[in-house]
Order: sequence, then structure tokens, then C-alpha cells
Amino acid sequence: MGGHEQVVLCQDRASGLKAVIALHSTALGPGLGGTRFHAYAGEENPEEAAVMDALNLARGMSYKNALAGLPHGGGKAVIIGDPEKAKTEELLLAYGRFVASLGGRYVTACDVGTYVQDMDVIARECRWTTGRSPEQGGAGDSSVLTAFGVFQGMRASAQHLWGAPTLRGRTVGIAGVGKVGHHLVDHLLEDGARVVVTDVRTETLDRVRAAHPEVMVAADTAALVRFEGLDVYAPCALGGALDDDTVPALTARAVCGAANNQLAHPGVEKDLADRGILYAPDYVVNAGGVIQVADELLGFDFARAKAKAAKIFDTTLSIFERAETDGVPPAVAADRIAEARMAGGEGH
Repeated sequence: MGGHEQVVLCQDRASGLKAVIALHSTALGPGLGGTRFHAYAGEENPEEAAVMDALNLARGMSYKNALAGLPHGGGKAVIIGDPEKAKTEELLLAYGRFVASLGGRYVTACDVGTYVQDMDVIARECRWTTGRSPEQGGAGDSSVLTAFGVFQGMRASAQHLWGAPTLRGRTVGIAGVGKVGHHLVDHLLEDGARVVVTDVRTETLDRVRAAHPEVMVAADTAALVRFEGLDVYAPCALGGALDDDTVPALTARAVCGAANNQLAHPGVEKDLADRGILYAPDYVVNAGGVIQVADELLGFDFARAKAKAAKIFDTTLSIFERAETDGVPPAVAADRIAEARMAGGEGH
């Protein structure tokens, strides 16, 4: 089971709930990670696919939380079903009771298919719920600090490559300008960068162009990857963005984006390094959101959470330095630091 501490299969016949809660590690504190609501309709065995997804995502959260310096381990949950059809108040309350039954070992939040209003419902049955609305004492939309953290990772990448922590005069390509990506555009333009974007949704592109007419638009991701003069590529949509087709075609010197699980398979991190492309590990730079929801457990203070997210700059720089010292890609260096922290070491 990949070293996981606990896997809970949940079923409530009355509401139709079927869910998986995976706890990878509680070495640094209660497992913290979102609840995904997904049907796995294209899978041969949807329930098996959901379990595997929960296991992989929980493990990723252990590493993300460790490197973010949070007093949390890694956990993740999956509710199996189409959120458009299966999601009901009764089902969410039943799910909340299952999370509560773990007595605080797992703290939940939003993920794909779940939203702030869903967390407000779950919180009625479970006090170990974060990502709630400001009206319910929560932090609200976590994409604000996710984008801020990715920007800090980009500044660290610029410092490492070009000797100054700024993207001024650089060209940054963003694939996906939805919840997180459009905030990232704002940070980059304010810093003096040139920005080129792409997105599968025309209305999303139109919103960015309306706010910032100076932003360039690439026809699609393939065109953005090959964009002449690109300095930084930022995958901010789906996972697996860095694959055997993309990496050889990349014109950028650095990759730093918000998407989870950007490396399509093991070995891609070495392919990037072999091409001289600096990769800022996704789970390091996109940790602003989990920093935000973790702060909510203390009684949310935006300034305090933003100050913690600002430290992503120093963490990213230290990973690049460790990678050079050890002669390994940054993704490997990041894993080593996270594993040392989980094992009770200093991580340096």
C-alpha cells in the first residue's frame, strides 16, 4: 500500500455514499488533504481506480505538507460518483460523519468536484473540515494563495537561473488561466513580465484579455510549449503536462506551474535536467492553497497565511541548491528533503 497508515472504505446506503479516505502519514501531524468527487466513469473498475487515486494523492499531500513546513501529514479522500448528479446534502452529511469518526486523524478540504459550500455542509457533522466560506469562519477560495506561491517559485527560479528574483522582461507562458492561472497573470504583469496564455475554454481567455489586453494568446498548449522566446512555462491545468512529446519541444529555460502531478511518468525529471530545463517541483510551488486552509484551523488570518506562502521562495531556492550539491534533478532533491522531515530529520 505504498507505506500508507490507514485506508477507510465508506458506504452509506441511505444517501448512496461510496467513498475512500486514505491516510499516508501522520508523522508530522493530522493528515490534511482535499476531498475529490469523481465518477471514474471511463475506468474498468471505478472503485479500484478511486482507491488508487486516493492512495497516490494522499502520498503527494504528505510530501507537499512536509515541504510547506506545516504541522500536518498527508491524507486524501475520494467520493465516487458524478458530482453533478450524485451530490446531495444527505450524502455530504454522511461523508462528514465518516471523516469525524477518524477523530481528527484526517482533516478535509476542497478538491476537484467539491467547493466551499460543500465544506460548509460537511462541517455541520465534522469539525475537522477546512476550506469553508468566510461566513462560516473559513478562508474561502484557496486559489489566491496558490497563485501567490507559484509566483514565489518562479521568482526563485529566476534568481537561480538569471541572478535576480524577478520576471521583469521575461516571457512566461501559462497553460490554463482558470481559478489559479488568472491570479498568476496579475502577479506576473505587476512584476513586469510578458505573458502568453492558452486555455481550452474561450470564455476564460476572454476574461483574461478583457482585464489585460496586452496578454498574448497561443492557439493551444502545443503552440505555447514551442513559443519562440519563452523563458518560463507554467502548467496550470491538468496533471501529466510534462511528457515525452512536450519535454523535447519546450523552448523555456524553466518550468514552474500550479498543476498537480506534472511529470507524466518517472524519468521525465531527468529528461528535463538533461535538456538544461530547471523544474520547480509542482508540490512545492503550489502549496499556497494548503497553507491557506491549514491556517483556517487556527482561526483564519490572511496576512499570516500569506507570510507562510511567501516562504515558498526560500524553500524552492534551497531545493535547487540541494539538487546541485547532490547532482540530482530538483524533483529528487525535494523528495529527499520531505522524506527526511517525515522521518524526523532536519531536511537539510
